[in-house]
Amino acid sequence: MNAKKPLYSQIHDYILERIENGHWPVHHQIPPEREIAEQFQVSRITAKSAVMGLVNEGYLYRHRGKGTFVASRTAVDQVKETAPQQFSAMPASKKMIGFIMPWMEFRYSSLLISGVEAALSQLSYHFIFKRIKGREEESQAIQAFLDLPVDGIIIVACQGEQHFNDDIARLVLNKHHVVLVERTMQDIRTNGVYCNTQEIGTLMVEYLCKRDAKRIGLVSYPPLYTIGVSDRISSFQSALVRMGRDPLPEASILSISPAILEELNRDEVPQEILSFLQNNRQLDAIATVDALLAQYVGMACVKLNLPHMKIICCDQPLFHPDCLFPVAYIDQSPFEMGTIAARMIVDSIANKTEARKYMITPRLIELSQG
Repeated sequence: MNAKKPLYSQIHDYILERIENGHWPVHHQIPPEREIAEQFQVSRITAKSAVMGLVNEGYLYRHRGKGTFVASRTAVDQVKETAPQQFSAMPASKKMIGFIMPWMEFRYSSLLISGVEAALSQLSYHFIFKRIKGREEESQAIQAFLDLPVDGIIIVACQGEQHFNDDIARLVLNKHHVVLVERTMQDIRTNGVYCNTQEIGTLMVEYLCKRDAKRIGLVSYPPLYTIGVSDRISSFQSALVRMGRDPLPEASILSISPAILEELNRDEVPQEILSFLQNNRQLDAIATVDALLAQYVGMACVKLNLPHMKIICCDQPLFHPDCLFPVAYIDQSPFEMGTIAARMIVDSIANKTEARKYMITPRLIELSQG
């Protein structure tokens, strides 16, 4: 090993090299962290940090109970930036599914995409992405997919106050095959898969109360960024009331734009989060709507010397060496959500099945603080 490079970086580069030279192909299961630690004669924590770094970057994905696997770089790159001309380059003869989704915390997106890709690959389908930033782009993406054409479209919840979009309604009424992810439409029967957001808030609040958290804060994206974000905030506030507590005041809630995070380097902490914690030192617990925000909160806690802050987040936390790690997280099973959405759209195409809804039950995962 190169003694000039940190052990974490050496393991990271070793795994990345085996992925990029094709030695470990897409969906190949990499060795367990225990074996990696033994091979490089390092601690399990160091091996885990290298693996989680590659998960965060989209090169790997984790499947609970089975292990860690190589993700599709093509799919992940397309999530970052999909140019309109890429649509027209796809062969029309292939069985094709369109996938539309907004900006999301990257690891959640990666697992959702990997789930869709794994299921569609097994079913001999191909798929293409369009990353969007609002309702207008969503409508444009729908039209682009119809022009190709694709056989069906999977659409992840988009920014806006309402779940309704006239273009999606027209898709359904015109008998196109559609599956909505983390989204519902009143009065229109559509295929859909989503997580029980009401249960997410309940699990978070019950756990923090059990840990004797007295003064809780919430770090989120703007409530209208996606329906999923809005629902998580609402369910958290409702759960507080059900537990006999007052809803969080405005001063205890921080909404931070994703555009700010996209401009940061990996080791930077948003000034907005630092200022929020400095101005709210009475807080003893923070809930975040995703794992990326939890990482930034944890990094800010280290910088501000707040070692006793209890952090809980949606989705499996991201590893960072200079970060106060969450005490627990809510597992929404994005990989499973992706596989269900993919199988649902193919079943709709093949069997002309009636519209169905599938609700995933979230689970609270408590993390060891040792």
